[in-house]
Amino acid sequence: MYSLADELPNTIFGYWKGYWELGDSVAMAALHFPFNYIKDFGIQVMITDYQYLEVVPEETAEWIDKVWFPTVVANGLLAEIVIDAAEIYGQLSVQFMYENVSVETGLLTPKVANLADAKELAKQFLAKLA
Repeated sequence: MYSLADELPNTIFGYWKGYWELGDSVAMAALHFPFNYIKDFGIQVMITDYQYLEVVPEETAEWIDKVWFPTVVANGLLAEIVIDAAEIYGQLSVQFMYENVSVETGLLTPKVANLADAKELAKQFLAKLA
């Protein structure tokens, strides 16, 4: 996770790669990191880059759906702008993770093609909040 505060206030950027498993302590630490950070720093927008994601197993996707999304929304996240995975299995994982998020949590989750588009959309979103 990286703060984009110099460029976009209340915004963080994260990228995910590889294969996420619930038993992988590094992946789980990365997934838990935003919980307090979002609340402590008033983060409203997160840009998430999945270009190098390989796959998210079903049990991990379920944990993300039942724990991660509700927690980040409860802590103040309003939008997660998504850059899709490059490979088909990663794309399917992203699709599965996000298919019901907006309806279930109210989190806005638009997909964009690249980081420049994500930053522009974040800027527009933040301007509407101001």
